Amino acid sequence: MLRQVYILKDEKILYNKNFGKALSLDDFTKLYSEFTTGIGIELESYDYIKYRVVFTVDDEHGLIFVFVIDINDDLSQTKSHLKTLQKEFIETFGDNIDNLDLTLMELIDPIMDSIHRNLKTKISLVGFSGVGKTTTTKLICATEIPSVHIPTITGKISTVKIGKLYFHLWDFAGQEQFSYLWNDFILGSDAVLIITDSTLENVEKSKFFIELVREHAPYAHTAVIGNKQDLEDALDVVKIEEILGLKTYSMIAIESQNRDKMIQIIADILEVSTDASPLLKSLFERDQLIKQAKDCLENGDIAQTAQFFDKISELCLELGDDKLYKEFYEKANKLKNYLTD
Repeated sequence: MLRQVYILKDEKILYNKNFGKALSLDDFTKLYSEFTTGIGIELESYDYIKYRVVFTVDDEHGLIFVFVIDINDDLSQTKSHLKTLQKEFIETFGDNIDNLDLTLMELIDPIMDSIHRNLKTKISLVGFSGVGKTTTTKLICATEIPSVHIPTITGKISTVKIGKLYFHLWDFAGQEQFSYLWNDFILGSDAVLIITDSTLENVEKSKFFIELVREHAPYAHTAVIGNKQDLEDALDVVKIEEILGLKTYSMIAIESQNRDKMIQIIADILEVSTDASPLLKSLFERDQLIKQAKDCLENGDIAQTAQFFDKISELCLELGDDKLYKEFYEKANKLKNYLTD
């Protein structure tokens, strides 16, 4: 996934756009001198933890164009789009590059939105037949939710929009006779959602997909969707997470009102920038509250920290993150009990 874009001239940042969480400005500044060593190379890349910094240099105009992507993203495709940005930028600003009006940099936004769309961030939904993959896909895409299970044959690709960002959603056939296709389908995934129907039997079987991801998409952002939480035999998502060892979100995909919740879950897994859509407000609030709670705790303000923990737990419940909800709910109660003792 394309996460950040920078355009610099003489070490000055002319343009910056964030599509997802990646490098802080401090980290980028520290890395800048490193990945620009040997700057004469026309196109180069630099790996940093789970990210890849890809850049191209325009010596004629003294410009450097930078993409920060996930480390598993297609490098040749990224380089091609980086050259497209370079070409569009120079054509847009022409002879005024030495005297740029930075207020005009917003003209680059539509170009970057188009590039992000063309890079095709891939989200794969995997799981055995009947767990609700197609229903989840229809929920995300806001199309009619089926009331009767119809098996998906081989696979289906849909497009989902989160704010200004476009993602490609791959719904795999869950029948085991198509298992020979799963390896190829999952390759190149930016995110993998393992869908389970929340029964003990299916949760145990879903360990197969965890191994599949580890082997064929090791850098993908991966999580579990505990679907059909409305059924009597549904395992608690905390228990599912304990069994599978992966972040697990609760879901009832047949309820259309859960679409916003599902979009927020995808954004959380992919670490999409909260600037992308108003739907992500809850994610932004949660992250901000966690930072504020940490500051309060370090300053010894127990009462205020407890209030923050209460608010965080409510937001986690809204986002379907039951484990984090339980964690902050319990923390809030412990602090409250401490204050009353």
